[in-house]
Amino acid sequence: MRKLKLITLNTSEKYWLSINEMPLENWIKCNAGDYRYSRKNPNLQKKVNETDAENWIRIYDQYIIKYDLSPLYKKMLKTMQKKALLQLEFVETWERFKLTQIEIEAERLKNMLVNNGEGMTIDESLVYLSKWLGYRLNIKETTVVEYFTILKQYGKNNKGRN
Repeated sequence: MRKLKLITLNTSEKYWLSINEMPLENWIKCNAGDYRYSRKNPNLQKKVNETDAENWIRIYDQYIIKYDLSPLYKKMLKTMQKKALLQLEFVETWERFKLTQIEIEAERLKNMLVNNGEGMTIDESLVYLSKWLGYRLNIKETTVVEYFTILKQYGKNNKGRN
């Protein structure tokens, strides 16, 4: 019996390697948890595999390096950390008062999401950005970097108007 030699494709042929080239549509779908869209052709294989997830993490790391975490997200992480430390203290001491403090932090987290997370979806923001630019942004052609750069400029332009 003849042995088949497995040929691995260069990942640049198979996967988006950069937020500079990845279409915004793929970014949105990966953010929603469908990591197949970190591939250049997500429909070749319907199941998400480990490489898809690893590639998405590499791409998202580029985003964080370039744009940092939002202030709201940083605040949420600090609140989560505080809540986790209180939970540890409760397990160590069994002081019932710690449960009240844990509930307070949980409520703070919930309020952050409700009050400050009132931003619009990317689809909604594309409508505003298109109107501002004077031409329609195509979700399949606009790259991740282009979108976030335009969004940043839009924010700077409108900062003084509010």
